[in-house]
Amino acid sequence: VKKRQRRLSDLDELVLSLYAKGLTTGEISAHLAEVYGASVSKDVISRITDRVIEEMQSWWARPLEKVYAAIFIDAIMVKVRDG
Repeated sequence: VKKRQRRLSDLDELVLSLYAKGLTTGEISAHLAEVYGASVSKDVISRITDRVIEEMQSWWARPLEKVYAAIFIDAIMVKVRDG
């Protein structure tokens, strides 16, 4: 942990990954305690996720481009037996 840093950025990434998979703050706290032996309160987990939610909301509210490039690829696989 760097000087004046309160928690590891790896912890933030892990919490956000678990939150994105649908785990609640309580489930994340229990998982961290069970797997890593780390006691992380639900309040700390909420602060981590709230910070990202603010960033997501600003991304959602951004102005959209007029045109976006898109490629649609379709295929069908048919097994053909020779002979």
